[in-house]
Amino acid sequence: MPAHYALSDAAIVLVTIFAGNMLWRNDRILPAFAMACFGVAAFIGVVRFGGGLQVELAALHAGASQYLGLAGALAVVSHYLFPAEDRKETGIIAAILIAAFAIFWFAQPFLGPVFLLALAIACVVSIVRPGASRPLWLVPIACAVMLANTLFIRRAPWLDEAVAWHAYHVVIALALAALAQGLMPVPRSVR
Repeated sequence: MPAHYALSDAAIVLVTIFAGNMLWRNDRILPAFAMACFGVAAFIGVVRFGGGLQVELAALHAGASQYLGLAGALAVVSHYLFPAEDRKETGIIAAILIAAFAIFWFAQPFLGPVFLLALAIACVVSIVRPGASRPLWLVPIACAVMLANTLFIRRAPWLDEAVAWHAYHVVIALALAALAQGLMPVPRSVR
């Protein structure tokens, strides 16, 4: 795989750095953690392809993408499922990492379905419990786009391998940017 494969991974890294920082500064800890998960997995891809380590880092990149992708999706769901006033982010993050690791290590065939289920639940719960964020439609749309992207673009037989790779990662970057914007709190003057 040529070095240009690093470019679309780099788009995810850039989005997650800016979005994660923005979410963290606005006390959106679980979504910031989700951005970090996606960003770390993409960073491994940048190093893998940009550094000419395609073979050496292939297993690490694949494993990190699966494990951290699941952890990121679970963090987004947890942001909606646990009320902010009662939430202990450190404990939730630890539970997410343990659950994702258990699925990754002991139940690998369920990893993809649990990831897709987490995105579907995040989409539905963000509609049912929108919270004080702006605009309300961004989070469900971002989750639905990531879900569709995983199902239809990731290994699309009708696309060239390089096109599918770049399209998948660019769509993830755009969906993560929309997700972050949708999870930002409404400014006090607007409330």
